[in-house]
Amino acid sequence: MSPTEHVEEGYPLAPLHTGGDSPDIHENGLLPNPIILGGGHRRTRSRSGWTPFSKFLAKFYSFRPIVRLLIFLTLGLLPIYYVVIHIGVDLYRYFGRPPRPPGYTWMDEEDIVDNASWPIPPHALPHGELSSQVWKKRAQEVKDAFAHAYHGYETYAFPKDELLPITRGASNYFNGWGVTAVDSLDTMLMMGFEEEYQRGIDLVEKTQYGELDHGVPFFETSIRYFGGILAAYAKTNNSMLLQKADELGEALLPAFDSKAGLPYFSVNPKTGHTEEHWGQDVVILAEMGTCQMEYKYLAFLTGNRKYFDKVERIRKLMERHQNYLSNNLLSVFFNSASGTPVGAHFSVGALADSAYEYLLKQYLLTNQKETKAMDMYLRATKGIIENLLFISHERQLLFVTDTDGYPARPSYIFEHLSCFLPGLFALGVHTLPLLPPAQRQLHLWIAEGLANTCYLSYMDQKSGLGPDEMQFWMNSEKWYPKYKDWARWARAGDLPPGVVREPKVEKSTSKRDYANRKNTYLLRPETVESFFILYRVTGEEKWRERGYHIFQAIEDKAKTEYGYASIVGVDMARPSHMDTMPSYFLAETLKYLWLLFAEDDGQYDLKKIVFNTEAHPLPVFEWTAEQIRAWKIPVA
Repeated sequence: MSPTEHVEEGYPLAPLHTGGDSPDIHENGLLPNPIILGGGHRRTRSRSGWTPFSKFLAKFYSFRPIVRLLIFLTLGLLPIYYVVIHIGVDLYRYFGRPPRPPGYTWMDEEDIVDNASWPIPPHALPHGELSSQVWKKRAQEVKDAFAHAYHGYETYAFPKDELLPITRGASNYFNGWGVTAVDSLDTMLMMGFEEEYQRGIDLVEKTQYGELDHGVPFFETSIRYFGGILAAYAKTNNSMLLQKADELGEALLPAFDSKAGLPYFSVNPKTGHTEEHWGQDVVILAEMGTCQMEYKYLAFLTGNRKYFDKVERIRKLMERHQNYLSNNLLSVFFNSASGTPVGAHFSVGALADSAYEYLLKQYLLTNQKETKAMDMYLRATKGIIENLLFISHERQLLFVTDTDGYPARPSYIFEHLSCFLPGLFALGVHTLPLLPPAQRQLHLWIAEGLANTCYLSYMDQKSGLGPDEMQFWMNSEKWYPKYKDWARWARAGDLPPGVVREPKVEKSTSKRDYANRKNTYLLRPETVESFFILYRVTGEEKWRERGYHIFQAIEDKAKTEYGYASIVGVDMARPSHMDTMPSYFLAETLKYLWLLFAEDDGQYDLKKIVFNTEAHPLPVFEWTAEQIRAWKIPVA
């Protein structure tokens, strides 16, 4: 008999195994049929191997389950039926389970499926690709939106900080140096707004950053002004901009004058007086860990060692305490006098987010030479995966939350700000060539699962815009243990819990697995930022399509006569407007949407430029040999 000729009453058979070591995979590439009970793969046999008893069993199992049950009931053998069904299946699963996929590796060589041969990018159903002309048109729509927002600002608020888009007023909450203009400089260069850009740098040239005699917030000034000026210099090589960046960097230096060198909340540029905000001698992780990119780039450009020393001291302090903690994370609060953690609150949300972002980005910005920063990033991802990722009970939505105390108590709160994380994981996959294939696959799965939840947070709402915070139900579970259970049985092509090809929108509030904790949409960029990176990394069109859905909702619900407004009531068909248009809407949200839709011309290659946390692109640089020697820079 030919090995491919098989007959079994009641089942269509797969071909017999004819070679190789595994009886479950055939030479022709086909898999055996799944057994009805238990989900494993059953063995197949030729006609000549059947005994009368096995023929009887084959005939018996060809009946429908209800018929088999009636037969057992008729014979008075219901207990035996229970044993066969419930205990026999478990025995089969233990003794007859399929072989594990090869190469279970993790940073500690365990508990991760090696899918090096599995497809990257992962598992999205193919989306219909739209023509380049459609995306060119959509990029133009974003450019038109920027023009509407910026011209409204110029008309009614310039040179003050931000436009009030309802009342045509202006606010000066960010130093009064024209934050919207400075924050938008590199966006204008990208989109070709040359006249507006020139008016913006004229404002920069006139501003005397060291003469302002009141406190300015160190964190916001660093990422918006400092980053914006440095990115404009990098693009144009205008020496005036470098001079102004140096002037501003110098004016902010007294912020580092705490005993441990951790930055105070605010600093007076003229007098150097500093102020606290979070409590006596308390600083937050985001503020201490989100200045390294800007100051290291300025140190490289100017040759001024003190800029490097100030921020490298902070990185070393963070490394020391990450090594001390068994969960590989960093506490949200630190003591600025002793440099030690305060409490046991761990998060990737509002008080911590960009500190983790800058671990990877410091390494990338310095041409992958500062490997200690990379090591810290990889340890942090391990800590995030094992401690902060959770999955909802009904919809199986993957989300990241914060924990507090020992033992850790999760809040089950998912912040919009945390939607930067899928983009960060995807960026690591894209830029770290030595990342093991299994770890690359895991990080990309997590990126897709989190990005799906971020997308659903928009699409679930009647307005199509996502809430600032979501409260997931307390029956949500830690994701990593569920992943490990899944990995024991996973086969090529399977998807882990929390990762689906097409997430399903849920308009019914009772079926969402969460409630809106903060019902506002503040024109935030994090979700579309992650979509942009995921599209660049995977090439999957669905990320562009989802970004366009969000852009359409912004146009429909947030646009006003004078600009764009944050909204209240995201789960209402007609939400209310707030009289605010943050500068980051032009610096980040519209920039990432435009980059998502525009044709990639290579200018913003993610391996050649690194976006700071305010989306200001800084070019990859390499320390000179003299800087490495004299400054004792730890490089690979």
